[in-house]
Amino acid sequence: MSGPEWLRWLLTGPFLGVSAYCVVRLVRAGRDYPGCARAVDLAHVLMGVGMAVMVSPVGGPLPHAGWETVFLLLAVWFAGAWLLARGTPVPDWHGSTLHHALGAAAMFYLMVASRNEHMDMGAAWSSNHSIGSVAVPVVGWLLAGYLLVHAGRIAWVALPRPGTRRTGACQVVMALGTVAMLAPTFT
Repeated sequence: MSGPEWLRWLLTGPFLGVSAYCVVRLVRAGRDYPGCARAVDLAHVLMGVGMAVMVSPVGGPLPHAGWETVFLLLAVWFAGAWLLARGTPVPDWHGSTLHHALGAAAMFYLMVASRNEHMDMGAAWSSNHSIGSVAVPVVGWLLAGYLLVHAGRIAWVALPRPGTRRTGACQVVMALGTVAMLAPTFT
């Protein structure tokens, strides 16, 4: 992501906050915490860290191909879980497994679209991404449209309820953050 360094640091915070919140949820999870909720929390940890890496001025410890693999595996896993569960919702306003498959696919698309011939894929730290020639604008628009609708639905339904505010806020932060990162793929 390009932009002033202070803005990039400011945007890194919410993504790391979502990751930290989900780590705490995983640590505090009891036996009655369903496996699908654990998987979603783990996905939020990985996606939040991945988004922080993409937006931060520092980057992260995995090369580009490592993040592509993480997001591809998440997308495939959640798509498979959605097909097997036939759309059974995940509790606590985390979003459905289909939503997480689409979110991970959006992150995978961002990683693939941000590759360029100048990127050193063997580098220990991911460099700041810039959208290359493999971006397909219609894909970016479709993913962004879906995520905006999802964020609006969560903001309307989950945020007003005291018991769902935190997980709803995580969903809104992740959806709107992904939309912001998809914006350069629109052209």
